[in-house]
Amino acid sequence: MFFLISGIAFYLSLCGFLVKAGHPFWKGLIPIYNLSLFLDQLNIEPITLIILGLLLIFLPDGMLIVTLMYVFFPFIVSYSYGKGFFVGILALIFPFVMYPLLAFVLD
Repeated sequence: MFFLISGIAFYLSLCGFLVKAGHPFWKGLIPIYNLSLFLDQLNIEPITLIILGLLLIFLPDGMLIVTLMYVFFPFIVSYSYGKGFFVGILALIFPFVMYPLLAFVLD
């Protein structure tokens, strides 16, 4: 249930993240396009996503990759939007609160 709530909070926060990046608000509402723009803003290369996808498919324990992505992603987001380590820790512990705060409130 925790992952579902934090996933919904992150998806709703994508509009705010993209507005901060200089894109119109409506681009955050298009499902695949918003993730593409967001990952481009985070400077994550497409080859990295392809490698992660292949690891998820072919490794016998794909949850290890998902867990590592879940742990490191808040730090990548907080550093790319000018916040520090402490905000990354808070986003790791309370993603359903910190992602909307990062997207809409904190400048």
